[in-house]
Amino acid sequence: MKKRKGNINKGREWVEKILININPEIRNIIKKENYNLINDGYVDSLMILRLLFEIEKKFKKKINPSKISRENFSSVENIMKLLKK
Repeated sequence: MKKRKGNINKGREWVEKILININPEIRNIIKKENYNLINDGYVDSLMILRLLFEIEKKFKKKINPSKISRENFSSVENIMKLLKK
């Protein structure tokens, strides 16, 4: 069980790194407790596509198009929930 948590944390760090790579301004916002990457203007549709490409490449996992929503990409936490499904 401990190993799984470590993998999840590494996955979270990786998602954060990719998001910061896409938009460096995200570095400060993800430290806050209450934020929305899309509504706050930090991520747009092209950035989501880039993130999806990176996720699929890294995790060898295809994201079902029906799961692509504003809510699922509004925070690092929601992105991680999507990856766990």
